[in-house]
Amino acid sequence: MALVALGVFVIVAALVLGLLDSGSVTRGRTRVGGPSQIAVTPSPPAGSTTAGSTTTPAPPARPAPRTQQFGASVNWLFNTANPPQVIAAQLQALRATGVTLARTDALWEASEPHAPIGGVHHFDWTLDDTVAGDLAAHRLRWLPILDYSAPWAQSVPGQDHSPPSSSADYADYAGAFAARYGPDGAFWRAHPELPAEPVGAYEIWNEPDSGVFWVPTPDATRYAELYAAARVAIIGADPAARVIVGGLTNPTVFLPAMLTAQPSLRGHIDGVAVHPYGTPAVVLKKIKADRAALIALGMADVPLYATEFGWTTAPPGARDYVQAKRRADYIFRTTTALGHLDCGLAASLLYTWYTPQRDPSDPQDWFGIDSLTGAPTADSAAFARGLRRAQAPAPTLPLCG
Repeated sequence: MALVALGVFVIVAALVLGLLDSGSVTRGRTRVGGPSQIAVTPSPPAGSTTAGSTTTPAPPARPAPRTQQFGASVNWLFNTANPPQVIAAQLQALRATGVTLARTDALWEASEPHAPIGGVHHFDWTLDDTVAGDLAAHRLRWLPILDYSAPWAQSVPGQDHSPPSSSADYADYAGAFAARYGPDGAFWRAHPELPAEPVGAYEIWNEPDSGVFWVPTPDATRYAELYAAARVAIIGADPAARVIVGGLTNPTVFLPAMLTAQPSLRGHIDGVAVHPYGTPAVVLKKIKADRAALIALGMADVPLYATEFGWTTAPPGARDYVQAKRRADYIFRTTTALGHLDCGLAASLLYTWYTPQRDPSDPQDWFGIDSLTGAPTADSAAFARGLRRAQAPAPTLPLCG
């Protein structure tokens, strides 16, 4: 029976299945697997690309959304073994702030732990059904990150953060995911009792310009190929989809390299996700630079998605560290400003809503702004105030012009 919000939470430790490499947790992203399998053979869309192809993806990029959405990452809730009641309490508290988006991984290695047999893909949607059902029950729309390489598809054996050896296999997974969770997807047809919150935007990989998430080294040519193939497959399953470039840490360098490698992508990118970490002033400065880079590339109409910004409160001196007593102010100021920035932002999402707060030496444990119970904190209250201010009528900040 597929899972809904308060149903049975099924999560099988990836170490048991042999799916994790030694660096299995980075910024809260742990990998998990599932036990059962469903055979699915996606129909390749007309005009689909294959590995190494430079064929122009079709159709042209979709217009930018009319309004900006706000949300937060919830990756720690679903990528680690949390009881259903914890997930429900956290999602209820998150929705109460006024957000509508929740960002977390759609893990290829969990959905397809075994290689295709006779050209037929076999997908296990246990974890994805859990995420889709729980988010929908709380009227949150999933912004999925389609990542990382399944164990059988890794170009560097033992490294799930290495790019897949075949873009076509990744694209098949992306298309099957969209067919299940996009508008009129199989999941929603199977669960009419749930509020329909279909996926509308798909983030292709996470930080492909970082050596942490693209092993052994970032490769704009390889990523451009992967994005192009995935976009064709997703739009073949969900014609209304927006397929966005996965959250970049240095888009002013990586985007030009992508377009140099595959010029046909110009006019066929639905959005670019960016991760502008830093002080509130630095966040805004980076977004301004990202918009300027898009304009210089002839992509002024392509929306930006700020899919990660946030701060950890431990240990002192860690990257993205801020004192706990100052973080609420950072959250309020940044969230408010992002709502009135003239930079073509389609969405802004805080990193992150919940982390376990266990190891004082691990900064990844202290990015979460909510309590372990879902009770309000100074940070979550500041986030809610910032969201209200961000969405209230106000003059636009003359930053990007």
